[in-house]
This record gives sequence, C-alpha cells and structure tokens, in this order.
Amino acid sequence: MLLQGMVLSLISSTAWCVLFNVPVRTIFAGGLAGMIGFLVFSYLPTLGAEVLLSTFVAAAVVSLLSQLLSIILRVPSTNFSVAGIIPLVPGSLAYKSMLAFVNNDYVEGITLATKTMMVAGAIASGLMFGISVLTIWRGARHAGRRTQRD
Repeated sequence: MLLQGMVLSLISSTAWCVLFNVPVRTIFAGGLAGMIGFLVFSYLPTLGAEVLLSTFVAAAVVSLLSQLLSIILRVPSTNFSVAGIIPLVPGSLAYKSMLAFVNNDYVEGITLATKTMMVAGAIASGLMFGISVLTIWRGARHAGRRTQRD
C-alpha cells in the first residue's frame, strides 16, 4: 500500500510539473518532492501523530526540500513546493464536505469543511515554516560574517 502511494504521489507531482511547464530538467525533482512529502505524511501516523501534525511536518519538509532543490538546480522554489504539496491536498475531504451539503446534512458538511480548512491551514503553515527556517538560517550565517569584518 505504501509503495502504491509513493508511485501515485510521484506520478501526480510529476504530472503537475508537466502541466505547469516547469523546466524539463526539474520535472523529476518536483515529483521527488511530492513523493518525499507523501512518505513523511504516511510515516508520522505510525509514530502516533495526528493528521494535522503529519500534514504540517510534511509540508515543512517539502518546503525545505524545495528551497534546497532551488539552490541546486537554480530555479524558483515554487516549481518544487507546489508540486510537492499536491499529494497532501485534502481533495477527497473537500468533496465529502460538499456532498454532505448537497445531501442536506449540514452538521456533517460543516464538520468536514472545518477539517478541510484545518488541513489546508496546516499545509500553508508548514510551507511558511520551512521558508522561515531557511531565511533565518541564511540571515544568521550572514550576520556572523558581518560582525567578523567590523
């Protein structure tokens, strides 16, 4: 089951890269970012983590990996971060939420919509956290050099 999820996340992230015309030399790296994000997301619940924490950590890992790949391959990190979070997007949860509203089950619809928004917030927070960590690390590294020259 995990192998199937890895393959499908690699395919979906790679397809997203192709769809949005990222440079050909970076397509596999975008797929790899998605697959690694899925692996982190799938592994953390085995350690007892909840879905929101798993999503947050997976998005942060994808963000850090995207920053690293952007430095190595000299392209914007957006190429990798957008493709990397595709396997994390709660599409089925959003679908079930809308289906509950259509079937006049408003309590279930609101419950599922709230869960969907919380997962989406965890993805956004994880992406911001990853970018912030790298920015702070770079700033601290350069701050140390500035003080040495004075």
